[in-house]
Formats: sequence, structure tokens, C-alpha cells
Amino acid sequence: MKDNNINNKNANSEHKGKKKIKYSLLTFVLIICIIELSVSAFNNINKNINFVSKIKGLENKRNEELDKNKQLKSDLENFNSEATLEAIARNNLKMAGKNEVLIIMNEPKQEPEEEPEKNKNKNKNE
Repeated sequence: MKDNNINNKNANSEHKGKKKIKYSLLTFVLIICIIELSVSAFNNINKNINFVSKIKGLENKRNEELDKNKQLKSDLENFNSEATLEAIARNNLKMAGKNEVLIIMNEPKQEPEEEPEKNKNKNKNE
């Protein structure tokens, strides 16, 4: 009987040892899964924040472009009027209307002054 009890105790202790190893491995796998979930959640939050900021930037740019579009439409309506086209022709194309005399006054071009250092270098080389 004593041998039978000893064998049962050895079998129980081996069985408990195997259970401890299984539970240790399961705990280790669970910890790795929790770490992976945490990292992926953190990455998703960062991506979400980046996308929200990009969306806001694009919305601001879209609003600016819509305002610019409205301005261009109003400019186009203004340019389509006969008076505006005539003014552009007079100013840019140097044209005159009926019973008008066109006087063009040219202003002399001013040549840019050379820097004094360049003049000094030229004098030294001569």
C-alpha cells in the first residue's frame, strides 16, 4: 500500500508540475497578447489623430479655394463688362478711344548702381 501511495503522490506531483508549466505558458501568451493589443491601440489612436488633423487642414484649404473661386467669378463678371474691357485695352494695349489723343510718356530707366566693393576690386585689378 505504501508503494501505491508513493506512486500516487509522484503522479500527482508530476501532474501538478505539468499544470504549472501549462499555466505559465498560458500566462506568458496572455501577456504577449495584451502587449500587442496595447501597441496596436496606441498606433490606431496616433493614426486617428493624424487623419483628423489632415482633414481639418484640407477643409481649411478647401474653404480658402472656395473663397478664391468666388472672387474669381466676381472678377470674371466684372471683366466681361464693356467698360472694363475698354479700360484694359487702353492701359495694356496703348489704345485710345474715338476723339481721344494718346500720349505715352516713357520714364528713363535707372541703371542699378554697382556696389562699392566691386568697384574697389576692379580698380585693384587694373
